[in-house]
Amino acid sequence: MAQSHLLVQHLLKQLEHHQRDRRNRQRRPEWLSAFVHQASALFEPLSGVGRVGSTCEFSDNGWESRLYLGCTEIVGGKNDGHSQPVSFEIDFVRLRETFTQLDEFHWTVSGSADSGNSSFITMRGSVDHHKLCMKVYSRPPKEAGPAFRRHSDGSLDAIDY
Repeated sequence: MAQSHLLVQHLLKQLEHHQRDRRNRQRRPEWLSAFVHQASALFEPLSGVGRVGSTCEFSDNGWESRLYLGCTEIVGGKNDGHSQPVSFEIDFVRLRETFTQLDEFHWTVSGSADSGNSSFITMRGSVDHHKLCMKVYSRPPKEAGPAFRRHSDGSLDAIDY
């Protein structure tokens, strides 16, 4: 019985360390959150509504931010369960102005139907002396869930991330 008590204590101590490590992980800094919010406002759906999704990761080269417009999942009817991407446009001049300094600007287009993200732009530079690589994708990544659900009656529900 005493040995099982030691095992429980050991597991509780591991849980405490895990929670402390989780709190200490580097979070998205305020300047990056403000940048993503500003860049997201530049997405203009060509019809209907859209919601920007994003991921941000820190690497050896600074922060990388990936932005995309989320899909709408169809609920009910013959297309039940299908995801519908949202067409959009974005003002590159205003997007460029979100950077303090822009060093690179590339557009990548994949001819492969399997690529998932058929097109994306890459912008590298700095925002208030912070290195940043931003990618804007024409389609959301496969692992991203829907932004909205459209029901057969036409109603639309936003999905919480």
